[in-house]
Amino acid sequence: FAVLGNKTVDDLMAGIYHYEVDLHSLVCHVQGDLRQELARAALDQAFIAESPVNIVICAIYSRTSYTYGRRGERYVHMEVGHVGENIHLQAVALGLATVEVGAFDDEEVRKVLKLEEQIKPLYIMPVGKPL
Repeated sequence: FAVLGNKTVDDLMAGIYHYEVDLHSLVCHVQGDLRQELARAALDQAFIAESPVNIVICAIYSRTSYTYGRRGERYVHMEVGHVGENIHLQAVALGLATVEVGAFDDEEVRKVLKLEEQIKPLYIMPVGKPL
């Protein structure tokens, strides 16, 4: 999911966007600037509210466990690390900065993003211009 603020990304309104694989595009999941609420759910880390974009990496463990059984959870965590690394590399290539944030209340983030019960947030990655 991508949490965007007002006037932070050209041609997109503030809101929470979900990447739809079948459409290969971002679809608005919730309208409005919810960065402040996300920052509160992330133990009041102000830089999350100040970041133009926050990428929230989530998982549905049952999808992976269905195929890989007991090892599914481990594979999810490995893949989340790979995704975070690739976001970092792309941010640097674009002259941007990011950081992986794991300090947040899972349930509060889930509420802010209006996620279904089985969708679990694992990382928040604020993306913006370096200070």
